[in-house]
Amino acid sequence: MAARIVRAACPHDCPDTCAMHVTVEDGRATRVVGDPEHPITRGFLCGKVSNYLERVYSPERILHPLVREDGGLRRASWDEALDCAATALRRARDEHGGESILPYSYMGTQGLIQGDLMSARLMNALGASNLVRTICATAGYTGTAMAHGVSPEVDPEEWPNARFLLVWGWNPMSTAPHLWRRLLDARAAGARLVVVDPFRSRTARVADEHLRPRPGTDAALAIGMMRAIVDAGLQDEEFCRTHADGYDELLAVLDRYPVDRWAGICGVDAEAVAAVGRAFATTRPALLRLGVGAQRHMGAVQAYATIASLATLTGAWRDRGGGCSYIPLATTAALSRGALVRADLRPGPVRDVNMAQLGRALTDRALDPPVKALVVWNSNPAVIAPDQGGVLAGLARDDLFVLVLEQFVTDTARHADVVLPATTALEHRDVVFSWGHHYVTFNEPAIAPLGEAKPNTEIFRLLAARLGFDDPCLRESDEQLLDALLATGPSLPGLRERGWAKVDLGQGPLPHAEGRFGTATGRAALHASYVAPVEVADASLAQRYPLALITPKTHLFLNSTFANQERQRSAQPLPMVVINPADARRREIEDGGWVRVFNDRGSFRCVARVSDDAAAGVVVAPMGWWNCDYADGLSAQATTSQALTEMGAAPTFNDNRVDVAPDVGGGR
Repeated sequence: MAARIVRAACPHDCPDTCAMHVTVEDGRATRVVGDPEHPITRGFLCGKVSNYLERVYSPERILHPLVREDGGLRRASWDEALDCAATALRRARDEHGGESILPYSYMGTQGLIQGDLMSARLMNALGASNLVRTICATAGYTGTAMAHGVSPEVDPEEWPNARFLLVWGWNPMSTAPHLWRRLLDARAAGARLVVVDPFRSRTARVADEHLRPRPGTDAALAIGMMRAIVDAGLQDEEFCRTHADGYDELLAVLDRYPVDRWAGICGVDAEAVAAVGRAFATTRPALLRLGVGAQRHMGAVQAYATIASLATLTGAWRDRGGGCSYIPLATTAALSRGALVRADLRPGPVRDVNMAQLGRALTDRALDPPVKALVVWNSNPAVIAPDQGGVLAGLARDDLFVLVLEQFVTDTARHADVVLPATTALEHRDVVFSWGHHYVTFNEPAIAPLGEAKPNTEIFRLLAARLGFDDPCLRESDEQLLDALLATGPSLPGLRERGWAKVDLGQGPLPHAEGRFGTATGRAALHASYVAPVEVADASLAQRYPLALITPKTHLFLNSTFANQERQRSAQPLPMVVINPADARRREIEDGGWVRVFNDRGSFRCVARVSDDAAAGVVVAPMGWWNCDYADGLSAQATTSQALTEMGAAPTFNDNRVDVAPDVGGGR
């Protein structure tokens, strides 16, 4: 048979959301490349996905159902596995109520069909607890929405017009290489790049300037910049008074303390704070691009509202390529699953369980009803959830039934009673949104499912039938789901034929030059609020645990995805913690030596990398390796807290104090 090209979409948790071309010969995918015509993908794939066929055809793929027997997992038929799962879910519901069933999923696929659509319908029909999915970016987009509403932000295709790039809490060289190319286009045209990050990331290494605030103090840095801007008379008062609320109140807050005070809080030289603030105000167009890294501490919502206000204070929105970009909520939410998840199927109100507090949900003896069944898909909570010790203790309960839909035997799947084999993006139909650009991407199945793997949607349809539910919505095909989803949003001409389409909400290249923000009033809101991190700012706790620990993403893993693939692992073979030379000397830690990182919540052991990439007083443990890669089977999440922000109910696991000591046991 002649080779054919199938249009697909990278489904993984990344803002680039690449359009892909899959070459298929005799029913087998032989090549996967980036779509050369897609304005963001531009013909290449990242180091995580460029060898995607190794993932699809991996000999470690789960291709048949597995059930637990005699302490291990054995192959089973679909009938046996579905009967086992349905029996356990029915028993939990009948004996303890539907809320004793807890779904757990996130962005293992960003697909709007395979992510959480048929799954949500089944969980609603069961009356299962509602999972509050705030583990990643909720604090940030809650804060930016406070500043400028759910509005179209600066289109990445306009970024090359900027001449000042303020990249805050983001390492696009590792986490968004296609969007990084848009920033490089701006640099090639003469733009200056300033990066704000406590860690010297790959992006920070190539920046013109790098500011390193203490973790959780980003709002103090932003307020210091604002004070410097106002001191120099560089604010755009006309824009603020015409298109924003809170200008006089902002000036009153800024008048209380000089730049030095805010610089002292964030640990950045006061003149550097002031100089960057003045440069942002005077170099036009100026783009503020926020990332997810400045959140996950107690004051994160207020911090993002404050940082985002910089673009309004200076009138950066007036210029093509200027303003603020974070997650373009307006275009991201253009296709809405809201009505399609069928919350009306619930027999009554259900409780909320925050996904960042899974350990508490699984181990709290006072929880009524207790969680008796956990259903996991598109996630690996044994690795990524805070307070890992609590999560693992909960997963090990003899009276907890665990059902996992997976492609590989992850750390979470190792605890499962039933594992059902899930398809990859090349084996099912989907449509994928982007949280970084303005395109929706279509995913046509390129090959038949390998082995006995099935799409998430089909697995939940089969479970619904086994459980005796007969609502027609639980039998809808993927094509029906897709048609219903596309009907919820704006016209997307060419989506199926070309493989992608731009969301056009009339935003144009200058979405807020004349205001028109996505707030109730149409006006932006100016904020200048600093809420101190709970642990990092605790002087008493610092006496016992003097180091602040943060857990950024690695270069070649995406959360815990790809960490089991040979090429990626060969480049990142061992988990590590990066420690500043001064902190290492004080503890007699050598580069390459094994160390123990610990606090009252737990500890983990790994190799130390001694480098001033980590600031003094800060240690950095990149995340992504599976627990089995660590000496004790525990990663950095063993030390993190389940505390949530007061606003947004978001996690605070980068608001974390630890200490580090040489591991006299020598690792394993």
